[in-house]
Amino acid sequence: MDRMTLSDRLRLLTAELLLLIYWSVCAVVLLPISRLLPLLFPCGQAREIGQVIMKKFFRNVVGLLRFLDVVECDYVGFERLHAQTGPLIVAPNHPSLWDAVFVMAEVDHVACVLKASLMRNLFLRGGATVAGFIPNEPVHKAMRRCLKLLRDNERVLFFPEGTRTRREHGGMNPLTVGLAVIAKNSGAPVWPVYVQTNSYYLSKGWPLWRLPREKIRLRLIVGEPVLYPQDGEPRAFLNELRARYIEAGCGVQTPPL
Repeated sequence: MDRMTLSDRLRLLTAELLLLIYWSVCAVVLLPISRLLPLLFPCGQAREIGQVIMKKFFRNVVGLLRFLDVVECDYVGFERLHAQTGPLIVAPNHPSLWDAVFVMAEVDHVACVLKASLMRNLFLRGGATVAGFIPNEPVHKAMRRCLKLLRDNERVLFFPEGTRTRREHGGMNPLTVGLAVIAKNSGAPVWPVYVQTNSYYLSKGWPLWRLPREKIRLRLIVGEPVLYPQDGEPRAFLNELRARYIEAGCGVQTPPL
């Protein structure tokens, strides 16, 4: 494989520096906002405002990556999610660390279930708090919060793999039983989002500083919604759903998209 040219390396380093500056400034701004919104508005309204703010923040991140020609991203079928009312579970596969950024840049009013340690991260804490994001531990509390939001006709972003895809599992990790529990007890439809990419950048075990040689291409496709079947078995439901992701070519694809 050819080495990166100096101009490509400088372009990627510039992108990382600009993203770090932007993320840092937003983190500083969002911390006081996350304290003020609950004081000024009812809980649900404060969370909704916070989600609008976070969507704008993530859209700017995606726009910056596109402007610097680091990432090419195509969204397919997201207008179907925009047209939905009532509770739903947005369920993307998870090949990369930044998948949530690209999904939330396009989906309205969604509370993301994320790794508990990220809720303590200085760069994410304010924004995650103001948008009502849900730490995945302890598990029983995360489940209760998801079910409450869905029963209140809200939206939840849930990564059914539980962590980034491991290469040894192929296109998808086994899906976590948590998705089946939430889908069964809420009655909300699961809308799979098929994330396809040509790059292993920020996949499990890939450090941030190790820059990719190729331009990163992403395609995010909204699949057909799935309801948990009456009297269905959790494992059977998850296996069938996982098969849909694999059939859609999720994960890293070669040759490039």
